[in-house]
Amino acid sequence: MRNKIFFSSLLLAGAMSLTSCSDFLEAENKSNLESEKYFMTADGFENLAVTPYYKLRAIYDGAPNLFCSGTDLYEKGRSNYSSTNLSTYKNLNASDGDVLSLYKACYDGIQQCNTVLYYANNGAAGNNVELRANEAKFLKAFYYYLLTQQIGGVPISDEYIASVITSFPRESQSAVYDYIINLLKEVEEANVLPSEDHTGRVSMKAVYNLLAKVYLAYGWDADVTAGATGLAEGQAASASDKSKFALAAQYADKAIAGKTPTMSFSDMWDVANDNNEDIFFAIQYTRGISGQDETTEGNQQMSHFSNYYNDDGDGAGLTKYTSSQFPVSEKLVYLFEPGDDRFEGTFMVEQPTEYKRFYTDADWKDQEIKYYFPAWYSDLSSLDQYNTASDNHKTTNIYSTSDPCVYIKVTVNPRNGKITYKKDTQKYETSRTSTGTSICVRKFDDYKSKRNGTKAVSFHNIVLAHLTETYLIAAEAYYMAGDTQKSLDRLNAVRKRSNAEELTSYSSYIRHYSDGSDNSYNNGNGIDNVPKLTGADLDPIDIILDERARELCGEYYRWMDLRRTKRLIDYNVKYNSGVDSAEAFLGADGAYRWFRPFPQDEINLNAGITEDDQNPGYKNINTEE
Repeated sequence: MRNKIFFSSLLLAGAMSLTSCSDFLEAENKSNLESEKYFMTADGFENLAVTPYYKLRAIYDGAPNLFCSGTDLYEKGRSNYSSTNLSTYKNLNASDGDVLSLYKACYDGIQQCNTVLYYANNGAAGNNVELRANEAKFLKAFYYYLLTQQIGGVPISDEYIASVITSFPRESQSAVYDYIINLLKEVEEANVLPSEDHTGRVSMKAVYNLLAKVYLAYGWDADVTAGATGLAEGQAASASDKSKFALAAQYADKAIAGKTPTMSFSDMWDVANDNNEDIFFAIQYTRGISGQDETTEGNQQMSHFSNYYNDDGDGAGLTKYTSSQFPVSEKLVYLFEPGDDRFEGTFMVEQPTEYKRFYTDADWKDQEIKYYFPAWYSDLSSLDQYNTASDNHKTTNIYSTSDPCVYIKVTVNPRNGKITYKKDTQKYETSRTSTGTSICVRKFDDYKSKRNGTKAVSFHNIVLAHLTETYLIAAEAYYMAGDTQKSLDRLNAVRKRSNAEELTSYSSYIRHYSDGSDNSYNNGNGIDNVPKLTGADLDPIDIILDERARELCGEYYRWMDLRRTKRLIDYNVKYNSGVDSAEAFLGADGAYRWFRPFPQDEINLNAGITEDDQNPGYKNINTEE
């Protein structure tokens, strides 16, 4: 027998604690007033309108399993996978907790948006009612967009619900795309949002960015066909209808609004520049609010994408907690080209013994360097020269990024202090999972954070839309729409900002890579000893995905990128060490898994959905009646 599913109004804004939000998200406790009356007041409605923003944290505060696991860019960490099922696919089923959490969080956010719209349409007081209603429409569209990318078609909940509802039928993915577009078009036509905003609220740049994302994904899902296992690397996609891609390009350009990316990569990601002019939309965090616990009320973003390394100097709070999850793959490291500023902007190449001194002390290079990770194109035959080049390099541990099995072993004689150096080797698994041996992503670092053995210490905003990301949306959309030159122009604008060599054509591109064999390793001859693929071996979509990997490392896109472009299976088989073959994606029903499972809990509770509505690849497994 089915249980009832409860969609309540969740009127929490008056009573919930929002102490770690930015200023506009600070809610005043009005729990002593009747909610219905309070939310009709100007202050109450403003307080209510904050909640849909706040609900984004339930999706992005923690581990990025649904966004980064099971891709070509991140590997198993010291503590195994953050989610083995999502990383290897073999045992992924409809009871997966991460998928259920996303589903619930999105519908919680959607219901909050519906509540804001209900009060806005029924006479709420204040000067900003129309503005807040349009913000809620955008946020509802965003929640639905996440669901379409992860699960596909889902039920559409369009109204404020204050009573028990037991039946919500599942809509097709196309129907949900159309619904999202209609919401965003209403916002566009209302024309009440500011053209841009740098306080964390929704702006038209964010609206155009999301419209571009939706049309881009819609074009791939509705108009591009592929075989059961998708498209292989180098295989071109053909769209039966290019109109959605043309609209995606159009809206990406509207978000760009003629702005050229000139702010350096490192400056754009510096926590001191949160909400800079290149950021279109971000989840806000503010340190220093009264009563706040800075060791538990931030987000975890900076703690991912590395293994744990050292605690030296921790008494001063100058090290960084890492979760030992999501170390970057060899493929990702190899994608960075000589001269590209993003290598040192993305990774902590030289780590001082006290990590945060990299940011806080101008003379950090004069201090002891704990670890050094030279770029993969460096000459491994001369690694030990780094140790002898400076007094503060004498005891530096050096780990190759081109051959992670090679490192410089430093030995200090305890009797006479004599230091000796020996190039040594270690097992590949050790290099990826042991303390301190994998390069650390630093782009999300909050160097003002308080280290307390916890993850949620970062008050760096979580960026969800920005300028160069939009340029890459445009590059993909223009290519799929048939305009290769405009596609290349948008791609080159991103490369030029980081001093990467601009491409004269897609065929001029060269990708150096690791294929998992000894042939991939740079054994001392620099870049010439590393295998390569050229533009002739790759499709422009592969090249755009490479650029997205460099530019968007650690951001919450990669799984959705691979699913959208139909490379998910091929890229995982080639570059994910946890996936041996395409069979990992094959479900008990004989279908390949291109989406996450529709949550079994929802099937059990929702009278409008049956087992037949489950996504291909998950039917007839772990079902309950």
